[in-house]
Amino acid sequence: MSTRIRVCPESELGPSEVRAVELPRIDKRPREALVLRGDDGVPRCYLNRCRHLPVPIDGGSKQYLTRGGEYLLCGTHGALYRKNDGVCVAGPCLELALETFELVEEEDVLYLLLPE
Repeated sequence: MSTRIRVCPESELGPSEVRAVELPRIDKRPREALVLRGDDGVPRCYLNRCRHLPVPIDGGSKQYLTRGGEYLLCGTHGALYRKNDGVCVAGPCLELALETFELVEEEDVLYLLLPE
């Protein structure tokens, strides 16, 4: 069983846009997921938490991508994560991947499936 969380209409998710989605808290700590399009145009969803240290990759800045939009960027450690698979290609967490969540699209609306 999983919890469905509405993200946005799929048609409204721009190619260089990252949507932050609030997730239920664990141990009273806030969490969020990041929804974006991979380089292939397919929507992806990752936990907003660096693999080097358990901090949000944006450090609260809401800046998730490198200037050119090629990678997800950890503003704290400088790690670069590929948009297509969340794998770190540069930085202290090299070759580790961001935690992923499944997305489903129903009637042009994206939903994040959060495992119970």
